[in-house]
Amino acid sequence: MKKVLAFFVLLICLAGVMYYSNNKVIGTVSGLENERITINDVVYERDLFTDFSRKDRGTYLGKVENSHITMRVYSVKGDNDGDYIYVFWDWEGGFYRKEVL
Repeated sequence: MKKVLAFFVLLICLAGVMYYSNNKVIGTVSGLENERITINDVVYERDLFTDFSRKDRGTYLGKVENSHITMRVYSVKGDNDGDYIYVFWDWEGGFYRKEVL
């Protein structure tokens, strides 16, 4: 009986960790058409002309949001410089590139 109880406690703890890691807000979305994302003071702008495709979506990083939308953010496979992120919302997705100053 104690083993079953310990198993359920462990299962609940793991569910909590997974919930927290999947719901971590890492930044904000701005612009009239959500064309800018800010993560840790780094600004990314929507890039419609990249050579990457949906297949290049990497690991989940967290989510960004404003009062109207929540987007899931992923790294991009093959982007060794870390200039791009892939963002997915509703049924759409797109690439954002680090703003060049």
